[in-house]
Amino acid sequence: MTAACEVRRDRSRVLVSRVVPARAVTNILLLLAWLSIASLAVADTARRVVLADPDPELRRAVESSLRPWRIEVIVDPGAPSDVAAAQRRADDRGARFVVWREGGELVVFDRETSQAERREARAGSLNPLGAEAAALSIKTMMRLPPPPEPGEPGEPAIAATTPSTGGIELRVEAGAGSRYERGLDSNVALRFSAGAMIRPWRGRGWRFGVTGDLGAGATVDQAGFKGTWSNWSALGYASWTVASGPWELEPWIAGGVERSSLEGTEMSSARSEHATLPAFRGGIAGRRRFGMWLVGLVVAVETVADVPTYTKLDTPADVFEVPPFSVVGGIVIAADLVP
Repeated sequence: MTAACEVRRDRSRVLVSRVVPARAVTNILLLLAWLSIASLAVADTARRVVLADPDPELRRAVESSLRPWRIEVIVDPGAPSDVAAAQRRADDRGARFVVWREGGELVVFDRETSQAERREARAGSLNPLGAEAAALSIKTMMRLPPPPEPGEPGEPAIAATTPSTGGIELRVEAGAGSRYERGLDSNVALRFSAGAMIRPWRGRGWRFGVTGDLGAGATVDQAGFKGTWSNWSALGYASWTVASGPWELEPWIAGGVERSSLEGTEMSSARSEHATLPAFRGGIAGRRRFGMWLVGLVVAVETVADVPTYTKLDTPADVFEVPPFSVVGGIVIAADLVP
């Protein structure tokens, strides 16, 4: 049994079909569902606090104070200028809390409530006793539930990390969906994509990278030609991310090449046609963050320039035209990796 999408043109008797084994489609969809569930499970248990203070004594005291909750402590020096900046810092790091000192006050921002609470604290370098007092105030303001029992599974171990110089963040992404290809031989195809992007400035929403996709082959049976058409693309990618809490909206553009291949037989003779075509794509993605993981949907349009139309070798009868326009929609799963 096969899953197929067929389009027939009566006036030219064109038959183009995208054929993918049903078992392969089912396995892919099950894998995507499993990855989504796994990312949600990680998000439910992952807890992070950003410590925007370089004081080593305070870091050690906070790690020790929060160890029973198995909370990940991320050291990211540089106090936020205001609550909005703290919100962006929490969004960028997938953390619930951001902690910093502001003059003679200790500030704890909670991303879930979008509120910051303040307590008096000593400015400057802290001795061990002063750091322990500050860590106790931080734990109090975080209003944590009772710590999990020793050995309880599902909570990440405590760790402290410092971002690399320059604040570069790496995002990897994979997706699957459908692509409607509009042209002389229109059809609907199952597509798979993968990409990697860097965020050079963590305080801004720009990302740059590469993305590519491929899909099922198309069966072509027209004007005495029998064979398959396949294509894949590789594009440079630029986007701007707007975040609000755990939600992200990301418009993006991409440009690169699409590789088109038509191979088969015509009147018992082998025929092979290849073309590398300029491709341009633009779209928008909406995502929901769960810690380091993101799950969402993407919609895009693509145009391919200088598309060839293949005709029968001895007559002007049309064999196949590379689709010049397409619309893509699907699900994407991404992970933000901090070097």
